Amino acid sequence: MNESLFPVEDYVIQRGRMMLLSAIDEVDEAMAVARSVTTTDWPLFENGAINPIVIVELVAQTAGVSLRWEEIQKHKGRKEKGGGLIVGVKKAVFLVPAIPIDAAIVTCSKKTYGHMEYAEYYGFSKMGDTRLGEVTLQVLRTN
Repeated sequence: MNESLFPVEDYVIQRGRMMLLSAIDEVDEAMAVARSVTTTDWPLFENGAINPIVIVELVAQTAGVSLRWEEIQKHKGRKEKGGGLIVGVKKAVFLVPAIPIDAAIVTCSKKTYGHMEYAEYYGFSKMGDTRLGEVTLQVLRTN
């Protein structure tokens, strides 16, 4: 896997087996693209594969990268921790029954609406040319 554009640890609050992103390819205040490789340590691993519901978390973490990037820009590079987020799933469509282990996944998340502390993000994950699922999230900043 190629080098990440930014240290993933600076942009994703999840740690251990919940940190699903391996690299950040693109990011700005409106969108982010991240890469992952599935392992048996991932949540929702069962019967030799990953349940596609994990795509919700992939899209959420990728949207979080964009939110964190925006926060760092706002504070002129200081990596201060911001407030919390309340995230809801507005819509999710899973296009595969399972995701194999050692799969290279690319997840894209894009802000489709924003007003004050509320935003909506649309995202999808794909494995090569195969789209795995699509998710729309509602995000409320609590700071």
